[in-house]
Amino acid sequence: MLRKLLFVPALFLLLVTVNCGRPSLRLVENPIIRDIGIPVQSVNWVRLHDGRDGAGKPAVYATMGQTADNLFVLRINPETGELKQYLSRVPESNYPTATLMSRSGKLYVGAAYAGHLLCYDPANDTFEALGAINPGKASFPCAIEEDAEGRLWIGSYGTADLTSYEPRTGVFTRYGRMDEVDMYNYPMVNSDGTICNRIMMTQPHLVVLDPKTGEKKTVGPVATKGKESFDLVRGADNTVYIRSSMGNFRIQGFTAVPVEKIPEKPAASPTASYRSTFTDADQQLYRKLSVKKPDGSTQTFTLDYKAAGTEIFVLHTGPDGCLYGSSILPLHLFRYDPRSGSLADMGKCSAASGEAYSMANFRGSIYISSYPGAMVSVYDPKKPYHYGKGPADNPRELGRIDDISYRPRSTVTGPLGRVWLASLPDYGRWGGPLSWYEPSTGEKHAYYRIFGDGSCYTLAPLEKLGLMAVGTTIQAGSGTTPKVKQAQLFLWDYKAEKKVWEGAPDRPVNTFNALLAGPDGRLYGTITGGGNPELFVFDPLSRTFTDRKPLPEGGPLDNGLQVGPDGFLYGFTSSCFYRIDMQTLEIRKIVHKENEFNIPGPIIGKDVYYARNHVLRAMKVFR
Repeated sequence: MLRKLLFVPALFLLLVTVNCGRPSLRLVENPIIRDIGIPVQSVNWVRLHDGRDGAGKPAVYATMGQTADNLFVLRINPETGELKQYLSRVPESNYPTATLMSRSGKLYVGAAYAGHLLCYDPANDTFEALGAINPGKASFPCAIEEDAEGRLWIGSYGTADLTSYEPRTGVFTRYGRMDEVDMYNYPMVNSDGTICNRIMMTQPHLVVLDPKTGEKKTVGPVATKGKESFDLVRGADNTVYIRSSMGNFRIQGFTAVPVEKIPEKPAASPTASYRSTFTDADQQLYRKLSVKKPDGSTQTFTLDYKAAGTEIFVLHTGPDGCLYGSSILPLHLFRYDPRSGSLADMGKCSAASGEAYSMANFRGSIYISSYPGAMVSVYDPKKPYHYGKGPADNPRELGRIDDISYRPRSTVTGPLGRVWLASLPDYGRWGGPLSWYEPSTGEKHAYYRIFGDGSCYTLAPLEKLGLMAVGTTIQAGSGTTPKVKQAQLFLWDYKAEKKVWEGAPDRPVNTFNALLAGPDGRLYGTITGGGNPELFVFDPLSRTFTDRKPLPEGGPLDNGLQVGPDGFLYGFTSSCFYRIDMQTLEIRKIVHKENEFNIPGPIIGKDVYYARNHVLRAMKVFR
């Protein structure tokens, strides 16, 4: 092995230099884990509902999700702002992804990813679990509709299934899959009592079900995601229509009747009722509720509800030596300063509302790549914080990197003075691109279908060779089934704009989920799929995979490799923080704790940082 390593004199000198620096930092035996704090405490999937309380008086209801605890309902007095909070007790009921204020005055909530139906009953002042919508099938309720008899119709993600619930008897009736390929179902009740199921994501189309006979049938045109548009709308005649780029159709039973225009519902006229909005919704805060009262006056209330915390999705060292990170749903940028110990939720940093998937530094700024839409924003830590789209804003929104990328799994900077992204594609689509943004010109470019129906996933610049190492995955957009059987590593000549090599180790690989150019000139990475996860070593000069080693227990975390200040490599699995000796490839476990590590973080000074769900944590690993 050592003979393979020392293939050039310069590399030998580099290794000697690295090795000579190692004694200055020594590992701490049994590092102690400490909590830094909870960076972000916000909510998601927020919806407002007009209703009545148990005494029949007007009330505003808010459904709110959170990642660190279960979802909850707020009952708000529109005159005083007084509120009461009701927390779901169903495990893993974090997100109110489908809601309905029924004609009965009961508020129904479909909870993800528990796949349960919940109900707030104002008459009894209770928030109860009614049961699993379709056990083992429905994990993410997409939509809830009410028919003329008061039955609920629930479409869900997982198997595009349809379920009805009868409130009078408490009985669920499961109708099963509405489509054998796609996974999302958004039902609408038609005026004739049939159920119109909008099926998403790869081929949006309509499946009509007759509840009386159980017959179901695809009706109308079938779209392809990314080529044609397709939607269901309810017309002024209370009938369901297809609105699409392939034509408009009125749905009558199992027939799609072409129509030139859809009878639009007239705009709602002002009524003597309470109308409420969150004035800070654009900042994803949801604390300021503005209520317009029947007399025309408006009052804003500050809602002092309890939020447990928002899960952390990515961690990154900024050019100022501070630790930056993103929360997930909603996306807030936060900062921790190791020198002062201050932890701050800085707020909105992107037009995306999900989470930042990856970050990279370039010329003193942080480029933030976020979901959905692979939105890119840039933040200069030296300047005041004010998010916007203008040239003076900071962070400044730069928009989508291209029109297909959606989940930007990796962001790197440097080659050709550009910011490079590797992304999974949009829902229902295949072929995640390699893309770039050039700060000096504002130009953007994407290399579409560079790995066919698979996706680019991880990046590592090899600038001395004029190459970019690109790790791929068999995954495509959400709601799809992979069409690629084997992930590949390829080398991209970014000046010539072409692949110069492509290959994979002699084993099945689903994803190259971490890549790192080591100081010894070799490429290191972790791979998953088709067996136990492994660490691999790749020689970019000979273009061969030279070594593979089993990883410690727990799955390897995405982008979980880094070079430590002592010249060793360090990595994370979900249960272990470990060190790699580049000369011997010996792997040493530093901290082992089952399922402790969710998000890998950087080594700053003598500490390594990481996230455990919504909590930022650190360990002193050097002395």
